[in-house]
Amino acid sequence: MEAMAAATALVWQSVVEFTDSHLRLPARSPRSAGLALGFFLFASLTAKAGPLLDYFRDYDLNDYSLGLAYSSSQNPYSGASSSQLVYPYLSSFKHSAFTRDWLLIRGENMGIRYVTDSDWEFGAIGRVQTLGPGADNNDELLGLDDRSWAIEAGPLIGWRGSPVHVQFRSYWEVPNRHSGMSSEIEFSLPLRREDNFFVPAVKVSYLSSGYNGYYFGVAQNEATVSRPEYDPGAATNIWAGFTFGYALTPRWLLKGTIGVEQLDNSIKASPLVARDKLWSGSIGLAYNANLFVPRDAAGGLKEREFEIRLGTLNGAIDAKISKDAGDGQPGDTVDLENVLGAADRETIFQVDARVRIGHYHRIELGAFRLARRSTTTIEDDLTFGDRTYLAGTEIESKTDSELLRITYAYSLMRDSQKELGVAAGLSYFRFATMVSEAGLQQPEQFDAKGPLPTFGVFGAALFNGKWRLDADAQVFALDYDRYDGFMSYLRFGLERKFDTGFGAGLGYDVYALRLRSKDQGSSGDLDLLYNGPKLFFSFAFD
Repeated sequence: MEAMAAATALVWQSVVEFTDSHLRLPARSPRSAGLALGFFLFASLTAKAGPLLDYFRDYDLNDYSLGLAYSSSQNPYSGASSSQLVYPYLSSFKHSAFTRDWLLIRGENMGIRYVTDSDWEFGAIGRVQTLGPGADNNDELLGLDDRSWAIEAGPLIGWRGSPVHVQFRSYWEVPNRHSGMSSEIEFSLPLRREDNFFVPAVKVSYLSSGYNGYYFGVAQNEATVSRPEYDPGAATNIWAGFTFGYALTPRWLLKGTIGVEQLDNSIKASPLVARDKLWSGSIGLAYNANLFVPRDAAGGLKEREFEIRLGTLNGAIDAKISKDAGDGQPGDTVDLENVLGAADRETIFQVDARVRIGHYHRIELGAFRLARRSTTTIEDDLTFGDRTYLAGTEIESKTDSELLRITYAYSLMRDSQKELGVAAGLSYFRFATMVSEAGLQQPEQFDAKGPLPTFGVFGAALFNGKWRLDADAQVFALDYDRYDGFMSYLRFGLERKFDTGFGAGLGYDVYALRLRSKDQGSSGDLDLLYNGPKLFFSFAFD
C-alpha cells in the first residue's frame, strides 16, 4: 500500500505541475476547477446546445426516493469520539454507474454531470467536509485552533467503458480557510441485478501540503511540551469498501456503505492523530413516494414577474484583518472578535428582489449592511498600520461591511417541478475598519472596496403542493490591480408559498471573503466569514 501511495503522490504532483505550467493558474486557486467546468460547459453547449439542454430538461425528480440514514465514522484525532449522524437523504433505486442522469448522487458527493455516448462523464460536484476534532471537551487537544466544517467543490471526469469504472475528482474549499486542495481517483466494479446493486471500490486520495497542514499540522501558536510544532506536508490515503442497494419492495430501498481508509505516514506521525486507519459505515432506508410535484402540473413553479424578499439573518461572525505599515512592513493579524471585543454574532436586515424576463431569464438584486462598535483593553502589544498599541491600552474599533449584488440568471431547465440554472453578475463590497486608542481623534483605518464579478449556480424544487426548496451558490477568485483573493456566497431556503403571492420561510446564508488589498496607504489582509440562519418573507406580484 505504501508503494502504491508513493507512486500515486508522484502522479498527482506531475498533474499539478502540468496544470501550473500549461494553464498558468496557481494550484491553490479554485479557478482551476472553474476553468475545467467552464470549458466543458462552453464546448458542450456550443457543439450541441439543443440536445444538451433537452438532456437536462427531460428529468424527473420523482425518479428519486427520500429516506433516512444513519452513519458512523471513526475520528482520527486523539481523544475524539467517533462521529455518528442521522440525516435525511435523497437516493435512487439505480446506482449512478448504471444511469446517465445529470443529477449525480454518489457517496458523500452531489453534483451535475454529462455522460457522453462513448461513456465519458464530465461534471462538477460538491460535498460537506466535516473532518476535525469535533465539539468534545478534549484535554488532549486543548489550545488547538478550530478545524471547522467546510463545503468543498470541484470538477469530475470519469470513464465507464469497461467493467472497471474510473472516476477522478478534485476539491477546493469554498470558504477558503486554507490554501490547499485534495484530489481522488476511484476504481469501482459495479454489479447489478434488476433493482439491486453491489459496487466494490478502491479510492486513492491526495491531500496537498496546505490541506493536510490545516487538518493535521500543529502551528507555532498551538505547540505545547507534549504537542510539538509539526508540518506534515502532502499525503496520500487509500480507501477500500463497497456500496450496496436492495429493493425490499417496488417502493422501499435499503442502501448502505462500509469502508476503511488507510492513513498516510505523515498523518499518522502527527501529534494530533491517534489512529492509523479509519472505519466508516452507513445504512439508510428510502421510500419512493412521488414527493415532488409532477413536471407538467398546473401552476407548479410558475412565478409572478416581480418578487421582493425581506429577511433577518442572525449570523456568527469571524473576521481577521492586518494592515501594513507605510514602509510595507506587515502588521499583526487582528482577530476583531477575540482581540478587539467586536460582537461575534449580529442580526442584520437583508433585501432581495427578482424580476422575471420571459420563461428562462431573470435579474436579481440584493443588499445588506453590518456595523459593529466595540471598546476593549488589549492584553498584548498590537501593531496595526503605522501604530503600535501597548498591552493594557483601551482600544476603540468601528467596522462597517456592505454588499450589493446584481445578477443575471439563466434557467437551463424550468418546469412545474424544478428549476436549475447558471448566473453571472457584479457585487460591490466595502469593508472599513477604524482602530484607535480611546479618546484620540486619529484612528488607523483599513478600507477595502470595489466591484467583483461573480459566477454561480442555482436550483429549486417544489414538493407537497406549496413548499419550495431552493439554493444558490456564487463564487469568484480574483487577482488584478488592487486585490487578490476569493469570495463566495451560499444560500439555502425552505419556503411556504400562498396563492396570494405571499410566502414565508427559513434559510441559511454563508458569506466568505478572503482578500489581500494592495491599495497604497491601506494595504493589508482581510479574512471574513459570516453565516447563520435566516427568517424571510416574500411578496410577489405581476
